[in-house]
Amino acid sequence: MDRDAVKEPVYEAKDKQNRLVRIVEKVIAVVATIALWVFLVLTLYHKLFVDVTPSLIRVLWILARSLGGAVLIMGVWQSYNWFRFHKKARRKEFKRQSLADLGSLYGISAQNMERLQEIRSVAVVEFKNHRYYYCIAGEAPIEIGMLRKR
Repeated sequence: MDRDAVKEPVYEAKDKQNRLVRIVEKVIAVVATIALWVFLVLTLYHKLFVDVTPSLIRVLWILARSLGGAVLIMGVWQSYNWFRFHKKARRKEFKRQSLADLGSLYGISAQNMERLQEIRSVAVVEFKNHRYYYCIAGEAPIEIGMLRKR
């Protein structure tokens, strides 16, 4: 039997784990997340409303000023970017490339690039004989030259 003719399935590694292990992992993750959020909320409540000290108020003012400064800097930066770039589609506009230039990046001829542009169905990528190909239903496959294994 030809080894290349047999398609190997694509799967995620976690699909090979035991189902019970995956369920236990998810339950532990949810319980740990809830426990940490409860701890955080209770600690913040205790520090902000129960155990208020002058040093804590000073720290909160420093944090509020830092937050205000960060928002101000980001607002100024956003305004600068808007005034400079709002009339352009992108900050750096690329020149249009021909199909031949684009095909040379992928190791595909201009004629094959035109074939790929014209198809209305899906071009499946397959690995055969140590090379990758675009396979189109009912047509000859197109080799992807840049993915060729050496």
